[in-house]
Amino acid sequence: MKPTRIEGSDVRQLVREGAKRRTAFAFCMDGKNDPLLMIQPGNKPEQLRPHLKSEGGKPPMAWGTYVVRSGEMEMTCEQAPGKMILAMKRFFKANNPKVNVLFTDDGGNLLDSLKPESASNDDGVTTLDEVNTTGIDPKLVRPLLMRAKRITPRIARAPGPLERKLKRGLSKALASINEGRLEEAQTLITVIEQAVARIGADREDAGASMKRSGREGRQRNLGADVQRAKRLRASITRAPGSKRNKLDKAVHVVARLLKQRDFDKARVVMDRIEKALGAVV
Repeated sequence: MKPTRIEGSDVRQLVREGAKRRTAFAFCMDGKNDPLLMIQPGNKPEQLRPHLKSEGGKPPMAWGTYVVRSGEMEMTCEQAPGKMILAMKRFFKANNPKVNVLFTDDGGNLLDSLKPESASNDDGVTTLDEVNTTGIDPKLVRPLLMRAKRITPRIARAPGPLERKLKRGLSKALASINEGRLEEAQTLITVIEQAVARIGADREDAGASMKRSGREGRQRNLGADVQRAKRLRASITRAPGSKRNKLDKAVHVVARLLKQRDFDKARVVMDRIEKALGAVV
C-alpha cells in the first residue's frame, strides 16, 4: 500500500485508519516550514523517511506507529525530537481530530497530550503559564513547578470525571503557589501524583511520590530556616558589643544545627535570639 500524505483537512481519515489497525506514521516540516505527515499501514515507520524527503521534508523528523482506541489516539514515537512533538501537537490542535491525542515513547511513557477543543479548560482555571513567582525564593518553588509540569500531561490519561477533579486540584495548587502558600501546593501536587500512579499513568508509584515529596518538603524548610538565620545575623550587627558577641555565637549554633538537619532545635535557638534582639535593639 502506497504511503498517504495527510493534509490538515484529512485528519479524520488518519483517525479512521488508526481505528482499523496500528499504522506507521512519519512527520517533519517541509521546505516552506509547513507540516508534512505521512501514514502507511503494514510498513516500518522508518521506511517512510525517504517518502518524506521526496515530498520536500527536512530534518528533524519523527516517526513511529499509532492506534485509536476508545476516543484516544496513541502515537508511539520511536524517534521524536522534542521540537517535533510540539510541531505535531500544533498540527493536531489546528485541525481538531475530535479525539484525545497521546504522544508516548516506545516504552509507553507519556511525553505529551492534546485534548480536543471540547475538553478545553474551564474559565478561572490557573495554568502553568499563569504562575507568577515574583518575590518567592526560586529554590523553594522550582521543584514544585517541575513536578506540576511533569504530571500535567499524565492527568490526561485519567478517566473523564477523575481527570476533571485532578485538573481542578492542579489549578488550586498553582493558585496556591501564586499566593506563596507552598505547603498547601506541595500537599495537592503529592495527592495528584499518587492518583496518576494508581491509574498507571506514571512510572513513579505512590510510595516513591511520597518519599520525593518528603525530601522536597525538608529542602523547602531548610531554605526558609536559612533565610531566617541570615536575617537574624543582619539584625545582630545593630546590637551592643557585649550582647552582639553572645548573639553571634548563638547564630553559629543555629548554622551548625541546620547543617545537621536538626530543624526543631535550630528554630528553638532562633526564637531565643529573636526574643533577645527584641530586648536590646
